[in-house]
Amino acid sequence: MANVSAASRTRSTTPGSISEAEEITEAQLLKDNGDTSFDNEDYGAALHHYSEALKLDDSNVEMLSCRGATFIELGDFIRAQHDVEKILHLDSKYSQGHYLMGIVSDNLYQYKDALKSYLEALALDCEHENILADNIINLMPHFCPISQSTIEELEDMDAYTKLCEMGAILCVMKKYNLSVRVLNAARNLETNQQGLKMKVLLTLANAHTHLKHIEVALGFYQDCLQIAISSHDLDYQTKALASMASLYLESGNTHQAVVYYEHLLDLEEEMHSGKSQSELLDKTWPINFQLALHLNLSMAYRDIGNLKKAIKHAQLYISLVEKHDFKSEMAYSQDHLGQLYDILGEYQTSLQHFEKFLEKSKQENDKRKIASAYGKLGGCYAHLHNWKLSLTYHEQHFNMAHKIGDKPMVIAASEKLGDSYMMMENYEKAVECYEELFSAIKKSDANLKVNVCCKLGKAFKLQNRYQYGLYYFEEALDIADDLSWTEKKNLCEFHMSTILQNSTQMLELEEARKYLERLIPYYEDQKALKVEEDSCTSGDLYEQLNDCYSAVQNVHCKLGNMEQALIYSELQRQKTITEINNHSTKAPQSSFGSHGDRVTMETINRVINQQNCTVLYYTVLAKSLLLWVLQPGKGLIRHYTHQASKDITVGDNITDLTNQMVSSDGGRRRPGMGLDYTCENRALPEKGVSLQRLIKHNESKQATGGSTCATESEAYTSETSTTEYDFNLKAKSPDRQLYDLLLSPVDDILSKLDVGSNVVVVPHKELHHCPFSILKDWNNCHVWQKLSVTYMPCLYALEKVTQSELRYMRQDDDLLYERSRSCMAGMGHLIMSQDTGISKMSREYSSVTSTKADFEHINTRSLSNPRLFKSGAFTNPDLPGNRVHTKPVSRETTFLSIVTNQTKLSTIPSLPVTPNLKSLKPLGSPTGIDRMLSSGTVSTLTTRTATNTDIVTSPNIVAEFKQISSQGYCFVCGCPSLPEMLELHGKPWQPVGELTCAQREVTTIASYVDTSPVTGSDLTKQTFLASIQKATLIHMASWGCLQEGLIVMSPNENRKPGNMPNAESYIVSVEDIVNSQLKAKLLVLSLGWTNHTREYEDQTWLLPSAFLAAGVQCVLALLWPVSDRVLQKFYYHFYKSLQSDTRISQAINDANKILGTEDRDSWVPFVLIGKDVHLDLSVIHKAMLNQKIDKVEKEITEKLQTDFLNPTPANIEVPNKEQMKKNMQEICSTLLGQYNSQPSVIPTLMSLLDSALKRLHTNNLNRETRTVTKDMVESQGGLDLLKLMGFHFQARGCDVDDPYVIFPHSNEEELLLPAYDALRASHDLLQHANCCHCLYELLPTSEEILSQLIDLLSVTKHASEIQLKITDVSVHPLWINPKAKAFICSIGFHQIGRILNFKRTSVNRKLLTSCLQFLVALSSKKSSILLHKLDVSRLGYSPPSEKVLKDGNAPCLSTLYPLILPRNQYYGLFTFPLTMCTPWMSFVEQNEEMREKMKLSKSKSNLGQESRKQEQDAKIWHTTTSRAQAKSALEKVGQPRSPQRKVKVISGSSVSKCRTPVDQEPKLNNIDLDQRRDYANYLLEHRVNKIVKKEHDSTRKLFLPHVQSTM
Repeated sequence: MANVSAASRTRSTTPGSISEAEEITEAQLLKDNGDTSFDNEDYGAALHHYSEALKLDDSNVEMLSCRGATFIELGDFIRAQHDVEKILHLDSKYSQGHYLMGIVSDNLYQYKDALKSYLEALALDCEHENILADNIINLMPHFCPISQSTIEELEDMDAYTKLCEMGAILCVMKKYNLSVRVLNAARNLETNQQGLKMKVLLTLANAHTHLKHIEVALGFYQDCLQIAISSHDLDYQTKALASMASLYLESGNTHQAVVYYEHLLDLEEEMHSGKSQSELLDKTWPINFQLALHLNLSMAYRDIGNLKKAIKHAQLYISLVEKHDFKSEMAYSQDHLGQLYDILGEYQTSLQHFEKFLEKSKQENDKRKIASAYGKLGGCYAHLHNWKLSLTYHEQHFNMAHKIGDKPMVIAASEKLGDSYMMMENYEKAVECYEELFSAIKKSDANLKVNVCCKLGKAFKLQNRYQYGLYYFEEALDIADDLSWTEKKNLCEFHMSTILQNSTQMLELEEARKYLERLIPYYEDQKALKVEEDSCTSGDLYEQLNDCYSAVQNVHCKLGNMEQALIYSELQRQKTITEINNHSTKAPQSSFGSHGDRVTMETINRVINQQNCTVLYYTVLAKSLLLWVLQPGKGLIRHYTHQASKDITVGDNITDLTNQMVSSDGGRRRPGMGLDYTCENRALPEKGVSLQRLIKHNESKQATGGSTCATESEAYTSETSTTEYDFNLKAKSPDRQLYDLLLSPVDDILSKLDVGSNVVVVPHKELHHCPFSILKDWNNCHVWQKLSVTYMPCLYALEKVTQSELRYMRQDDDLLYERSRSCMAGMGHLIMSQDTGISKMSREYSSVTSTKADFEHINTRSLSNPRLFKSGAFTNPDLPGNRVHTKPVSRETTFLSIVTNQTKLSTIPSLPVTPNLKSLKPLGSPTGIDRMLSSGTVSTLTTRTATNTDIVTSPNIVAEFKQISSQGYCFVCGCPSLPEMLELHGKPWQPVGELTCAQREVTTIASYVDTSPVTGSDLTKQTFLASIQKATLIHMASWGCLQEGLIVMSPNENRKPGNMPNAESYIVSVEDIVNSQLKAKLLVLSLGWTNHTREYEDQTWLLPSAFLAAGVQCVLALLWPVSDRVLQKFYYHFYKSLQSDTRISQAINDANKILGTEDRDSWVPFVLIGKDVHLDLSVIHKAMLNQKIDKVEKEITEKLQTDFLNPTPANIEVPNKEQMKKNMQEICSTLLGQYNSQPSVIPTLMSLLDSALKRLHTNNLNRETRTVTKDMVESQGGLDLLKLMGFHFQARGCDVDDPYVIFPHSNEEELLLPAYDALRASHDLLQHANCCHCLYELLPTSEEILSQLIDLLSVTKHASEIQLKITDVSVHPLWINPKAKAFICSIGFHQIGRILNFKRTSVNRKLLTSCLQFLVALSSKKSSILLHKLDVSRLGYSPPSEKVLKDGNAPCLSTLYPLILPRNQYYGLFTFPLTMCTPWMSFVEQNEEMREKMKLSKSKSNLGQESRKQEQDAKIWHTTTSRAQAKSALEKVGQPRSPQRKVKVISGSSVSKCRTPVDQEPKLNNIDLDQRRDYANYLLEHRVNKIVKKEHDSTRKLFLPHVQSTM
């Protein structure tokens, strides 16, 4: 029995309830007497006194507790229980009552109630924790077998430790509820022992785990982990992480389990980093734990579909097993790795591991493992089509399973044997195996029964025994539906729908339609989820989805829903484009939606109505050919369905006919003509090409030797002779047969079209290789002779091409508009629009001007400034009064004057011109500021034009125009330079030979289009992607893969570290293409061919589709490879046709026509994918000529520091902070990319910037000189950064290689410190080559991407408990950006499903901090506070709002607007001035306007004072710097030196010849001294002018919002 005296005495001082004074006094007296008696152990007297006191105050809990204690001492527990219950009823928070209830319940053998009461008392009373803890401990033997010695060991411990240890004991004894209650009581106590806290939390988590309280357990594990991390306790970190990973794995959250397993690997790496911790690793992490970690990670990655990571950890598992000689695990490790490779489809590798599995199993003499190895080897050989070995191993597996007597193994052997028969297409044998398996299955094994039913149904379906198949699928569907197995249910419905589509019953077709329309969105979502999680997608998913699309089209056609069938066909077809990564973020608004998910007949008709062509839309199904005909304004006008014969499918029929055309034509003569077939191999090896070759080898090896294969022509005759639609096909040519099949059903529609009308063909599957243009009709006439045929992958691509065409037209209009604005000098368009008032001089001129007929014959497109010509701005040489008469300055005359000085402008024939001027309106009316600012040459705040001429006062002539050139050009590239070995598809690839024909091709084509080809090492991936964005015509000849959409460029070894370049450094993928903004009219693809005629499998046009989506208007591609000789002849005639304005299709037809004439029966199967546009190479040539002139002009302007041809805008934009930060990004990118070749530049820059910051605060430091090293002068980016920061340089004496540094006199835009921080961070980043390379590729980037990266790194650094996902709003844009994603992954981030996990090693954490510092320094929006803490208010990115002239916060002032006033300033034929009307005191303003003007005046005054101060500082700085340089020179030559006895002189000196010391410095002459002095003054003037320009720019920005616009 527990002692209650101490507890009762501690409660005796508690004050009672308030009552009458006498009753209180008497009750207190009775209580005191009772306490005295209780202390003297006179319990009877004490009971009497307490009872009398309670008669006076029966609700006094203190007196009730005293009497209850007395009853306990007397052994009357029942009456004590009544008193205690009354106490708790009156006050449930009274700890003494709970304590007494615990004693009473203990003595009444109610141990659960006693424990509960003690725990309640402990929660309310921490002062007596030891007593209560002892009572709790003493109760434990009543719940579980705890020895007395264990309890005695706990006696000397404090209360927290007692309860902690007891909770752990209870947990070990599987008394989890008791353990939780005891440990929760311990948590209410206070302790500073972190180890005990972690033990309590870990034990609590373990107990809740066993109780299946998953969320609660995870919370306790997380709390334990946080304490362990803060206290650097690796042991508890390991236990918490391992437990959380296991718990997530058991609960089915495999992705989160992988996250914590990865954290364990990070912890392991941390332990390996230090010697002391490495010893701890051996103690904390036994080898069994490490084995389990890698095995669990491998299986977890396999479950989420990341097979690469799964294989990586499986290999680590094998290495550990072999290293520590775990013989019991050797066989299983090989089996596990073999299964992973088998899932991945690498059957050759899996075969090797399964053979090792068999070998290890035989060494262990484990019959079950040996049998399992036989079965897996049989399945692997079946995938390799080695049927003989496959059946042999399966028989061994089956026999051993029977011999062992293992029924589950027998079932597995039968299933594997049936699967192999299915792959052999021996469906009858497969059915036998599955039926035997079905009879052996227990009724309880529902999963296996469903699988076998599905396999049986599939076998019957492939035998065309549909009723049997439906029976088994329905049985499987019933089981899956009862057990809510969604995946199994969908699989059954898929097979049932593909069977029901063959029915002719309306009810069955309707049932199939319902199934299919529900399955397609499901499979699409599954595919999107797999892509988003970057998991390995099974080929069955894609196959089932494609079968669903084909089946639903077939069903809708049978139901008569032709439009709905077209919608599903388009929905399937456009996935080729919409599923390219990052396509939706770059694509403009589309009628079909961003992902092509809004396909309706309305959207289809909208796209068709934008065209001027007829669209033939084909779909090839297994047993039918579907054709839709669509026309603008009419929509769908016809639908045609062709049913194939029973013996051959439509696709096989088309393929056979196309093969015959390839054999007879296609770039070589018909058989027997004696022409060698030569074609350069430009194809990349595809994924799994070696596997396909092995499969073909096994098939040919196992072919029956008794019967020979039929020849190709015999096989074709037997297959096509049964076609139903024609009985005389054997007499027809293949092109005629294809015409009958594809075009004859719509011949009546095509015959009504005009000759040369455009017809767009949307092919499908095998039709991608059908040359529609050369098919022959009944009159033996080719299609191209009547129609212009182009191809489109889908209607979505047709809309893309239309948008590209409109965008190209807008660019042309913008170019013409810019030219017209520059020609008008910002004011001409206003004056030319006036209708009245003409001066006498203009009337005299009009009498001698040329008529309209005089210049109608001039092609204005040949002029660089056509609107200048039309405006009449040229002067007439015969006009009297003209001061100087010269010919108009055209681009051609400018070019000639630059190239040769002997050629005079007078020798160039002049163009007839006319001013075409009309009368002028009276000048002086106000003009809107929007119109005035549109010229770009006139400011509303100044009166100076782009030529720096004051229109109001100056007599000079204003420049007529500014020269603007088109930026289009021809880009010809190919034949990249590749090293001996590269990485491709994760494996080494060695290019075979060089592309000699490609080199000859690009050289020849470049001469045709008058450009220089980009080849060899110059053709890098970066150069290619940058060049194609501005080109009008692109021709490429290189290695490539048409099936996977890959193009090979030269790797840049300086940019990517490593000996073997990886695929990302030289492969241009479709993602790279779609992310580019192209404007090319024509792109010629001359890549991806093999030297095997029949190897063409590109049935999606992936590369052409990507280029069309990126903005190219049409792509010219080959259907199959042809002879190099014929191809070169075709290119010659093709580009010759394009020299004048010609349609692409016409150029193709002309070239093939000439080929047929020169080389009989030769033609090149080129197809035009996209829009049949017009192309004029002469126009592109002139644009390229103009660009060359611009380049020469720029070089001369930079050399002479004067622009004689182009006016310089008066409002020179002063770069703001954002622009300077953008420039700093480019420079930092250059420094990172060139670090290997200039390692000393970044440290030198850091030193100079540090010195600049110190000099700004300490003037004395500026008296010291500093020079620039030669490495800095020759560096790339070093001097650019210093110039951006305001540094200048001056020659030091005669030495120009080591000049003085002129430090900046002010910290412009506060950029010195961010630049220093960026350099310091980049210096830390240089240790991580991959991260530096990714940063080099990423920069420069937009401020939005920069802000999102900073937010991501800041959250990861300061809030590690936040679990980021790639679907988060701030993360998703980065993850779909290839360059940003590569940079993120280089830091240590990686994807686990949708989770974005960070590898938290010490190295990665330091790298993340350096990257964060680097990015913050380059950002113009983010604060450096994010480096030190997470400020939520500073996260996110807000795009800058467009500034408008009239701002609500800046009221318009009516006295600030431009005016055009009459003035006698001569300008050709008329005069006009420009001034700003600002009459501040000419009338009385309103008070509000006056106050605003005062504010404006004050701001302008402050701005002027600040500028004057900066000018003064610049002068003082200049003086100090000059004195320091002079003093340095004086110290060097002015101080006396002691004569040297021996001096080393230059060799060749003699007594009669002056001897020159080797170290003698040359002296400056007077001219050199003047030059140095002038340059010093120039630097001062330059800095002062910069301050003035900044003041002007600030003034303009200050006044501009107040200017009123009248537009």
